[in-house]
Amino acid sequence: MQGRSFCSALSGREFARLAVIVTSRSYGARQMIVQEGDQAEFLLNIVSGTVKLYRALPDGRVQIVGFLGEGDFFGVPATRCYAVSAEAVTSAQLCVFPRRSFDRLLNECPTLERRLFELAKTEVAASRDHMLLLGRKTARERVASFLVAMADKTQCARATSPCINLPMARTEIADYLGLTMETVSRTLTSLRNEGVVAVQSPGHVDVLRPDTLRHIANGEE
Repeated sequence: MQGRSFCSALSGREFARLAVIVTSRSYGARQMIVQEGDQAEFLLNIVSGTVKLYRALPDGRVQIVGFLGEGDFFGVPATRCYAVSAEAVTSAQLCVFPRRSFDRLLNECPTLERRLFELAKTEVAASRDHMLLLGRKTARERVASFLVAMADKTQCARATSPCINLPMARTEIADYLGLTMETVSRTLTSLRNEGVVAVQSPGHVDVLRPDTLRHIANGEE
């Protein structure tokens, strides 16, 4: 993972010191990783797989607030309790850092502290984008924005016809976008009929016209 995520900014010496405190954990699909409200004893970096972040309301309803993938970091040390729950969507491999050891290392490695600050700013920006998506965008714009974000996240956006892997269920996509599963399915069908995307299977979408998809996401069609 040294070439990805927050590790990419570290020197060889700093990375070696980080490697001393890290352990590796494997999770099966649909296995809980951390629970909202639990003591944030660990920070986690995703090596492989997909993880969803969500919050549960008292009446049992759930709001998915994000999906994490390879290279993403979770549990930036801002609070002492996890603000959200994390569950593996697929089988996942994670690097796990004990919080106390990590905090000590922050004091000794300014580069690591600066890198985490950059990640925290990125997380805030992503939260603002999600608020805009839920508050102002149409269903069509939301689905298009989600596909664009997933393409960017998997670094396939530079491909002529990006192939997006969507391991999450349609119900999970709908919950994240604040839509119904039927609306998500209808919108994907509409985009397919227009030749913007090709749905090869529920878990794979080929973007045939990337520029058009971005225009739709930005409300510019």
